Amino acid sequence: MDDQTLLLPIHYIGQVAEELETQGIPSRTWLAKYGLNNQALSDQDHRISLYAYKSLILDALSLNQQPSLGLLVAKRIGLTAHGMLGYAVIASSCLRETVEMISRYLDTRQPLIRLELSNEKTEVAVQVHLCYPLDEIEDSFLESSILVLYNMLMHVTQNAPPITKIYLPFAEPDYSELLRNTFDFEIQFNAKYAAIGLTTSELDTPLAMADKNSFKQAKQICDRELEKLQGAELLQTKIRKYLLSFKDGFPSLIAVSTYLHMSPRNLHRQLQREGTSFSQILTSVRQFVAIELLNNSPKTVQEIALTLGYSDTANFRKAFKKWTGTSPSDFRSRAPHRARVPGISLYR
Repeated sequence: MDDQTLLLPIHYIGQVAEELETQGIPSRTWLAKYGLNNQALSDQDHRISLYAYKSLILDALSLNQQPSLGLLVAKRIGLTAHGMLGYAVIASSCLRETVEMISRYLDTRQPLIRLELSNEKTEVAVQVHLCYPLDEIEDSFLESSILVLYNMLMHVTQNAPPITKIYLPFAEPDYSELLRNTFDFEIQFNAKYAAIGLTTSELDTPLAMADKNSFKQAKQICDRELEKLQGAELLQTKIRKYLLSFKDGFPSLIAVSTYLHMSPRNLHRQLQREGTSFSQILTSVRQFVAIELLNNSPKTVQEIALTLGYSDTANFRKAFKKWTGTSPSDFRSRAPHRARVPGISLYR
């Protein structure tokens, strides 16, 4: 799937436009460049391509000249701006249920990230992982996504979340003081992943705003939204998400077909109609995960090769050089720097 094929909800582009206007920068020309206007921003069903999204954010940075723009926009997004997911979160019984709701229905708001929980003895890390490469806007996108999640946790706990630490997977930026003032908790830079650490013992503490009936109603609507989304979702998107859920190796075509309740033949035909194949999707996922692991994990090249399903490390090295023009070791040693640009979390 390329940047033109993947379509995203437009809701948070409106907050970017508002922030630009606040700073005296007219947003009309910025939007018109991509065929957008205020009417499109108010259309709940409007979608834009990932290419347009990334280009809009890069253009906003050029106009704004503030690498912290993503934080400024994320601050504008209140809990009720997340649609029915926001109302379900407000009515959830405890933080464990809050996190489960966000994770389960995140796709109804935006397909670029997924949540994963890492359980330690005293801390649960709610990790934010990318599903697609975001290039120059990756770090800031993760940063603002963490802020949106943080604001949700602050709201449901009435500004008393049991947070142990904020984890950000990049070097300390020039505006680190703004970050510290924004989060008001210890921040660990150069972390392995973007995450919020929560005290394990507090996850099941009842929340003051819990409302069983409201939660049930909001959840039912979220279920319908998710079902509608999955019905319209491209098969290649479903397969990519499924592959990314595996930590060691990837399932075969037959295993994926079984998971999707399709025959391998029908899966192959449908992917052909979408202009791709299982092999192409698997290669794309392997490349994406390889780069993520080389950038953010201590695994050796041999361990990464095994994680990606290569029994021979030499084959992995050959494939990686074909993808990037360099070897895995050289890629890691260069520690490529990603530009600090604003990214907006697309939780709706």
